[in-house]
Amino acid sequence: MKKSIFGKIGAAAVVLTLVTSSLVGGTFAKYTSSASASGKVTAAKWTVNFTDGDNAAYTDSSTISLLGSGENNTVIPGDNGEIAININGAGTEVGFDYTVKITNRTGDLGAVQFYTDSAHQNLIDNTNGFTKHIAYEAGNEAMKANEVIYWAIPEETGAEGVEGKSCEFKLELTAVQKPDEKPVEGN
Repeated sequence: MKKSIFGKIGAAAVVLTLVTSSLVGGTFAKYTSSASASGKVTAAKWTVNFTDGDNAAYTDSSTISLLGSGENNTVIPGDNGEIAININGAGTEVGFDYTVKITNRTGDLGAVQFYTDSAHQNLIDNTNGFTKHIAYEAGNEAMKANEVIYWAIPEETGAEGVEGKSCEFKLELTAVQKPDEKPVEGN
């Protein structure tokens, strides 16, 4: 008696069912756990700005005039003055360094010098300027500083050293986050 093809397929199906049912039963018996969470991230506030003595914002198109005591406010030997710089970082949530530079000096009036002090003792380096730091403190609304750049033409320069000469310069103001000054956790 020959077995039919259907009998062979049926027998194979029964054998496969018995073998795979033991495997499937094992996967349903395992313990499983799952969880999910959501997150939120908020960037620190950055509100640093620079203004002059009249609280007008310094911009790329701002013009600074050094006013002297000569005719039409021209400068003469012995003249001096100030450039006010207000740094306001109130509400900023990180500490920062600010740098003040006088750069791109052009012209033939080299007698004009810039200083960090009113006694004209500390000359500002035309390449590096000077850098200062404002530390972050949680909720600190007083993250402000006032700087003054002093300028002078020494009296001993003499009229023949400055007569008819001019000088142009650029005031560069930069604030950069201090990497190790981070907001206090929870703020």
